[in-house]
Amino acid sequence: MLVGLNHKSAPVAVRERLAFGSDQVPEHLRRLIGAGGCSEAAILSTCNRTEVYVACEDEAQGTEAVVGFLCAFAGEPRAAVAPYLYNYNGLAAARHLARVAAGLDSMLIGEAQILGQVRTALQLAQQAGTAGPHVTRLFEAALRAGKRARAETAIGEGAASVSHAAVKLAYRIAPSLFDKEILLIGAGKVAELVARHLSRKGHARVRVANRTEARARQLAEAYGWSSLPLEQLAAALEAADIVISSTGAPEPLIGADMVRAVLERRRGRMLYFIDLAVPRDVDPAVQELAGAVVYNIDDLYGVVDTTVSQRREQVHQVEAIVEEEVREFWTWYGQRAVAPVIALLRQRAEAIRTQELDKALRRLDHLSEADKERIRALSAAIVNKLLHEPTVRLKEQARSPEGYRFAAAAAQLFGVEHELKPPANLRFG
Repeated sequence: MLVGLNHKSAPVAVRERLAFGSDQVPEHLRRLIGAGGCSEAAILSTCNRTEVYVACEDEAQGTEAVVGFLCAFAGEPRAAVAPYLYNYNGLAAARHLARVAAGLDSMLIGEAQILGQVRTALQLAQQAGTAGPHVTRLFEAALRAGKRARAETAIGEGAASVSHAAVKLAYRIAPSLFDKEILLIGAGKVAELVARHLSRKGHARVRVANRTEARARQLAEAYGWSSLPLEQLAAALEAADIVISSTGAPEPLIGADMVRAVLERRRGRMLYFIDLAVPRDVDPAVQELAGAVVYNIDDLYGVVDTTVSQRREQVHQVEAIVEEEVREFWTWYGQRAVAPVIALLRQRAEAIRTQELDKALRRLDHLSEADKERIRALSAAIVNKLLHEPTVRLKEQARSPEGYRFAAAAAQLFGVEHELKPPANLRFG
């Protein structure tokens, strides 16, 4: 099951309260596993969503545990967070993650970065030791859906991404962008993509600022630009026309007091901010200042509407791929639910075979070792053939609502003592 929020259910002011940095995820995953009856967990946290995936015995208990976990992380009461959350369990959770990885649930349909983010979420869960067989298999199925969507359809064609949208917005702000100075804050993956798009446009007046000056210098020099440390941010703002920011800072880097002082020295020149970070790099109070305009990540929707419209034509094909991968996962999930019964049936049959075989061979001591081995092989073959059909039927029925009943009946008929816990509704649809 999963509990989460995204750009459709919550504004950026709420999402930033629930944004997990990669370095935070393993510790928080282990904390979640330690409470609430969750045996496996993974966190997918991006600028547009935070989703917690868990495997648990009890849906209601698991949901309550994850909601409480998110509220505690945000430092907010339940009433302030719960209205923005959605939750799915069973098949709906599996289908949701596959659609996310395929780019169908993104703000910009088909954007490519989400696939790497899903892969990172699995890796962080594995690093934390919280990715058991269910979470691992679920994420692997979603990743296959995402890879196939991009390889077999045109869902990823065209430049529709947050970074491309930011550059396109900059050109809408200032069509004659070549005579404007751009300040790029941050040097991570998003900033690199922004730099690439700016370079393709041939823009040369860019300065790069980053907390790690060496990283800023490396990115700037790759495009023939200049760099500066964050300590010189105020002076850089005074010279800039457009600021594009995408750091992983937990608190705003650019406050209202800083911008107010900068605007006084700019003598009426407008200052535009395109804030791609979640949590935001620019304090929302900056928007209230005369002379400053702030765009956050939610404002980018529709900037690349032409490309997104073209990608929507591929949605039907991608949905079919998603269903194929989800069905395969769901078959495995159903079979896993009855696997303990199959294993116990075979263990019991083997124990009976061994016991009766030993009795018979003690009375047939005159036989050669070769003849005894033939008898052993014959007994094993008979048991395997007797169990083959029930095993096949159990596996075939495993992903249907009747699968649990088949497993329960088999356990009772063969005298197998096993506490069967019915999985989530296994009907595929």
